[in-house]
Amino acid sequence: MENSIHFEQTPFHHIYLKDRKTLELTGVKNIESFDSLEFLIETTLGYLNIKGSNLSLIRLDQEKCEVSIKGQIDSLNYLAQKKETKNKESMFDKLLK
Repeated sequence: MENSIHFEQTPFHHIYLKDRKTLELTGVKNIESFDSLEFLIETTLGYLNIKGSNLSLIRLDQEKCEVSIKGQIDSLNYLAQKKETKNKESMFDKLLK
């Protein structure tokens, strides 16, 4: 057990985009949601929103924490965690009351 490797805890996260048609990701923790227009993926460095058209999941390797997506990739965007922002606003609102 001492030699076990936990990929979830590694901070490494790489993106390989080939001709805006194939996207390969490492450091994937979870696929939150996806359809043919958008993927929301939790990576070791935050949430990644992928938008495009005709998007499809072509490879999922849970052991290596890797994902491959095929389709027309239009944008890649890292998102701030909304839960933290909402909690801060709620705390601030409570202080004002």
